[in-house]
Amino acid sequence: MSAFDRDLRVGCIVAVFGCIVSWVSFTLPMRGEFIESPGIFPGLMGVLLILCSFLLIVRSLKKGGRVRLAQWGRSVIPFMTSPDHRTVLLGVLLPAIYIFVGIPLIGFYLSSALFLAIMFWFFVKRWRRWFLFLPVAVVLTVLLYLIFNKLFMLQIR
Repeated sequence: MSAFDRDLRVGCIVAVFGCIVSWVSFTLPMRGEFIESPGIFPGLMGVLLILCSFLLIVRSLKKGGRVRLAQWGRSVIPFMTSPDHRTVLLGVLLPAIYIFVGIPLIGFYLSSALFLAIMFWFFVKRWRRWFLFLPVAVVLTVLLYLIFNKLFMLQIR
């Protein structure tokens, strides 16, 4: 598979993701004017994702990239099992578990401390011992609490 085929595939996936982000953000309830609504920034980022993916798709097609649907399925399993892609998969799966499972089940602060400790464990090679990454995760979580609850007076649960 050529690099342009991969660019075409990534461009299509990013375009779909950008459409979903834009649609969800622009359907958020508005508070005040459109420019002040909470969905304006994610919506604009979704539009930028769509534009960048369109440029990537056009460049790939000009350079000879083709859509080969049979190769899409065959390339997923090697991607998931390759040790080279471990950091990419963990970088996507761990935040997803943190956001969609950890925060709703055990709360923001405890899940943040666990998330930071796990991320330090996987991605910081110098800190392989628990007595290094665990205190840093706890201190960062306490700083989050102090900044948001005491300084900004926002109650995060």
